[in-house]
Amino acid sequence: MRPDEKIKHSDIVAALRSLRWPLAGVVGLIFALTRLAEVALIGFRPIAPMARTLEAIFWGALAAGAIFAVLSWAARQEQRRHAREASMLGELRRTNARLELLYELNQRVASSDTLDDVLDYAITLPARLFNARAAALVLHDAQGGALTARCTGLAEDQLGAARAAFGLLPAPPDLRGPRAVLDPGGLSKGFHAVAIVPLAEGDDEPVGWIEAYLDDPARYNARILDGRLPAESEALLITVAGELAEAIQGSRRRAREIASVAALEQAITEERTRIARDLHDGVAQSLAFLRMRVDLWEDWLDQEPARLREEFAAVKANLRRQIEELRQAIFALRPIELSQLGFVGALRRFVAEFADQQGWELNLELSDLPPDLPHVLELAAFRFVQEALNNVAKHAAARRVGVTISALDGGMLIIVGDDGAGFDPGAQGELPGSRLGLRQMRERAAALDGRVTILSSPGQGTEVRVWLPLRYAHARSL
Repeated sequence: MRPDEKIKHSDIVAALRSLRWPLAGVVGLIFALTRLAEVALIGFRPIAPMARTLEAIFWGALAAGAIFAVLSWAARQEQRRHAREASMLGELRRTNARLELLYELNQRVASSDTLDDVLDYAITLPARLFNARAAALVLHDAQGGALTARCTGLAEDQLGAARAAFGLLPAPPDLRGPRAVLDPGGLSKGFHAVAIVPLAEGDDEPVGWIEAYLDDPARYNARILDGRLPAESEALLITVAGELAEAIQGSRRRAREIASVAALEQAITEERTRIARDLHDGVAQSLAFLRMRVDLWEDWLDQEPARLREEFAAVKANLRRQIEELRQAIFALRPIELSQLGFVGALRRFVAEFADQQGWELNLELSDLPPDLPHVLELAAFRFVQEALNNVAKHAAARRVGVTISALDGGMLIIVGDDGAGFDPGAQGELPGSRLGLRQMRERAAALDGRVTILSSPGQGTEVRVWLPLRYAHARSL
């Protein structure tokens, strides 16, 4: 409604109210005089003058009352129409404000690159939604606890005191929907109510909640009584909470994806470093040694032909070893065929081909695999088995190798054992740069909240045990 329309409505109502008495009086007087004139002119009834006058006054008063009633009714109708229009206008404005807020929320969420951006915006909403003087935003962490991610209007100790006063420690008792908690008796020192808004999408578990502390609930667009919020406000809060929950979960997923990409890049870098080290320490050194020996062979062609034949035999054996190392490196570079064969099929094929290449007697046991393995654990298990078998091929001189993967204590246990030369794990751990493959396995397991155990002694073979928790892996894959 425009301002000039508002003025017209108020002018009409005021005019009708102010004209009721004078207009009714004028009409009543005219009606009474007319009645007197009618009786005087016609004069067909013998009525006393006093009675004639009273009759005229009666009809005049009746006419005045009718006019007054009609004008009063018209004023009330005009006032009601104006009230209805004002109410519709107010509701329209509130609807527009809610739509503007939701549009702004969608725009800010879509343009937020990190979880911090989402939280920085979310903590500004309580002041706009509730006229809140203070607010806190709490998120559930991976261990099932709660952490205050943002707070405004209150210091940390003041927030703790306010929560204790409203009975919100360690967490609100009810997170099934937006609600209000009234001051139980002046304990909150300035706050008369706190509005709790769970951050959840639909019927999903909340990712956290918002606490809006109100110094005067009447400043809110409707008074908060008995822990209830206005129905229209509750619908808006549920929508806002759903948008924020989706944004928080989306930001967390993006963070995990970025971390996964970084971990993949780190793994690729480590693998390239290992291959480069193996080629440098193995094939490159042997070829450099052979080049030096070739320079000597030119002098031995005429002087020591018998020694030259011995050199050729040694070179052939050396070349055979280097070709074998190159084959191992090429085999390790082959892509993991999880998407084509599945985890069990790809692992069986890899282990069988590796054992056949090395001439090992193989024992592979995968019958007790944990159900529904997340992809991150499948990749990790494949890499652990691959690294352990590479170590056996390089250092153990084994004839028999066993690989077992099973479920144990809420996690996955990977065991790779051999009957080879063995070593002293304590002594090897003290040498700088020794057993680099085992150190990388420990670092990779620690990144998945797991552990690596080495059981070995000289001449007694080696057993590598890797345990990875399923709970942590499932959380990372969500």
